[in-house]
This record gives sequence, structure tokens and C-alpha cells, in this order.
Amino acid sequence: MRSLVTGGSGFVGSHLVEALVARGDEVVCLARANRPGWLEGIRPVRLVRGDVTDPGVLRGCVDGVDRVFHVAGLTKARGPAEFFRVNAEGTGNVVGACLAAGGPPRRLVYLSSLAAIGPSPEPAPRGESAIPRPVSPYGWSKLRGEAEVLRARDRLRVVVLRPPVVYGPRDRGLWAYARWVRRGVVPIPSGPPRTLSLCAVADLVPALIAAAETQLPSGEVYHVAGEGAFTWEEVGRAFGTAMGIRARPLRLPLPLLFGLAAGAEAWGRIRGRATVISRGKVREALGHWVCDIGKARRDLAFRPGVGLEDGVALTVRWYLDHGWL
Repeated sequence: MRSLVTGGSGFVGSHLVEALVARGDEVVCLARANRPGWLEGIRPVRLVRGDVTDPGVLRGCVDGVDRVFHVAGLTKARGPAEFFRVNAEGTGNVVGACLAAGGPPRRLVYLSSLAAIGPSPEPAPRGESAIPRPVSPYGWSKLRGEAEVLRARDRLRVVVLRPPVVYGPRDRGLWAYARWVRRGVVPIPSGPPRTLSLCAVADLVPALIAAAETQLPSGEVYHVAGEGAFTWEEVGRAFGTAMGIRARPLRLPLPLLFGLAAGAEAWGRIRGRATVISRGKVREALGHWVCDIGKARRDLAFRPGVGLEDGVALTVRWYLDHGWL
């Protein structure tokens, strides 16, 4: 089996590549950097330098592959235009390359995000049929990416997966959060508690592979996440326990958060760099992010096996072992 993984040298992509190679796949990885990154020493992997904004490079990668895992995407950017250029237009380029291939791949699996449907005002789990209401440029760009994929459902066999926050070894997203906990504080927006689902990368990777190998109607969308829903206080407590630290909640007023985010965006534009905090990220933090994984259980035999405490402990151990904390 020959697989193409876009974003293969990144956090989720590298874990997926390792799993595919362990299964005996020949893997082609599209990566922006010429360095192997997390793929160092993994064989047989062919690394192709380029990104999803280059249709020419994509056409060369897609020819001859059996399946495509489109994992590449931006979670932070210098502005909305960059999100849409990579997450929406770039996804369209991947779809176009698959359609133009001499022998189209058997399956295209697109890694979207729960941000594509937006948060809920209530903590009740949301299913795949929920009306999309993204609240950030990132969320809108991922929804547009989904539209690019689903538009081709009659010509390609496509599947879309929507995880919530994904964490695990190599993740830089919750790493910033863990650094705050290391200092003894759990930063939380003021107001009522918000609940969220999380997904360990060790659970997400089998779901991606199942989406590529299970006989499914083209165009299916699945929510994938770990068991349970948690407040940010509970997530912070799990990180503190893993580090042997008793962190205290630090409730941040919303005007302060939006002001800091606007300042960070302005400074990022001046420096020409993406910022971790943005007004879109603040808006995302003000709702509930709980998803119903019943459909994935039924169709993909999805069985999350990593609980919050174990997943956080594994992640923290990796951070400590690699000098990130």
C-alpha cells in the first residue's frame, strides 16, 4: 500500500507516518522544510519538499498512491488570508491533484477540526449534523476546506474527520498551556466553566487509518475524540498532577484577553510572524466544545483508549524528557 501524507513531518502527521510504516506502507510525505524533523530515521519514507499551495508539487506526489491523508494545515497564522490560502485553497489543490491523477487514489481522508462547526452555548455533545457556526478565521478556513473535499464526493471517495483539541508527544499547542501550569497557574477566561472534549494523538491515528480502510459511502463526516468532557480547570489539574505541581486558577477578564490578543496580532503583523494568541482563539475559548463520537464508534469501530490523566502524563513525560519544560 502506498500512502501520501501531507504535513507528514508535523505533530499529527509524524505519528500517522510511524503507524503506516509499522503496517508496511510505503509512505510519501509532503513537508515544507527540507529537513526530516520528526521523521528522522523512519524508513521507508520519501520526503518531498513543498506545500499544499503548490499544485505542481502536489501532482507529482499524488501519482501512483493508493490513498491520501491530508493532514497539513495551519493552526496559527499571520492573518485570516493566510488561514484561507493554506487550509481552504490548499485543500482545494490537494483535491484537484487527486482528480487529475492518472489513477485517482482509492480514498482521500481530510483531517478537519471541530472548529469548523464552532462552539456550543451548552455543554451537550454535538453531532456531525450540527449547523456550522465557526467563530474564528481558523474555523472558517477548515469549514471551507471541508467544502472543497465534499464537492468532489461523486468523483473521489472522501472522508472527513473532525477532532477537537489534539494533544500528545510533540504537540506545541498544549505545550504553551503546560508551561503556564509549570509556573503554578491555570489561565482561564472569566465567566462560567466551559467544557471540552480532547483527543489524544494515539487515538486519532487509528481513526485516520480506519477512515482510509473501512468501506464507507463517499462524503461521510466523523467526530473523533476521547471519552468524557472536561473543564479547563480539570485539564490544568491533570497537567499539575503530572508535574507534581498544585496550580491555581487564574481567571482573566475578557476585555483583558481581547486586548492582549489584539496587541499580539498587531505585533505579529509587524514582525511578519504568526501568533499563538488571537481574537479568534479567545472567541473559541468562550464556548463549549463537546462532540458526540457515536457515529465514529458505529462506522469506524472507533474506541478511544487514552484517558485524560494517562494522556496528559505521557505528554508531560515527553516534554520533560525533551527539555520542553
